[in-house]
Amino acid sequence: MNPVTVPDAEWFDLAPEGGEGARPWRIFLARPPGEAPAAGFPAVFVLDANAGFATFAEVMRRGAVRPAATGIAPTAIVGIGYPEGDDHRVRRTFDYTAGPGAEAARTGQARATGGRDAFLAFIERTLKPRIAGMLPLDPARQALFGHSLAGWLVLDAALRGGAGFRSHVAVSPSVWWDEARLVDGLALARGRPVRLSILVGEWEQALAPWQASRPEAAEMAARRARRAMVDGARDFAARAAHELGPQARVAFELMAGEDHASILPAAMARALRFALAE
Repeated sequence: MNPVTVPDAEWFDLAPEGGEGARPWRIFLARPPGEAPAAGFPAVFVLDANAGFATFAEVMRRGAVRPAATGIAPTAIVGIGYPEGDDHRVRRTFDYTAGPGAEAARTGQARATGGRDAFLAFIERTLKPRIAGMLPLDPARQALFGHSLAGWLVLDAALRGGAGFRSHVAVSPSVWWDEARLVDGLALARGRPVRLSILVGEWEQALAPWQASRPEAAEMAARRARRAMVDGARDFAARAAHELGPQARVAFELMAGEDHASILPAAMARALRFALAE
């Protein structure tokens, strides 16, 4: 069989500058079609890219065919993932957190946490310059996109900084992981022109109809109720809009019919529109 490839896309592994012996990240790049604007292309940096990069690239490419109709212009899609052979769950738990989560004591989770600062520094100091050397990017139109635990990191980065993005899109963010830190971050961000989009699926706090008959339904329902993903995202968005003030733009959307996994493709188009809006 002949493999299918993503048009105008490539990948390479990249380690931090000066990080002797540091493990690299796998970087995916989808080049936008056409000539770059005078200021350079906008860019969306996508976390967990091993799973979502190809879909995001196709959403951009399809939308960019008719930007006046879709609100999606040619945009560089920069995915950040991990090489084959790495334990992605272990590495993402470290990269996307500032410390242990709220459920660590209850579950006895042994994964390392706390890599947030080093990960965001890698994006700002190593990855962004590398991508800017490969195609012209507009530094004033760059966005960070993350889902689930990566969504928690996006919220934290929006409030505390660390990677110089104009817009932040958090899809199904795990607010429960460390809500206290996010709330503390609101005070740090007050008065800044934060641009934050928070999206969550209708069926992330309760069982979807098609899940009710699964053998693990009771366990799933208990976990979803405990984590309260919908309430957590909605309440945090409302609090952020109130506390950050009129300089900020905070958008919230409850996406009908979607659960924690199915929300991603639909959220990608919305993320591009949010990132590209003036």
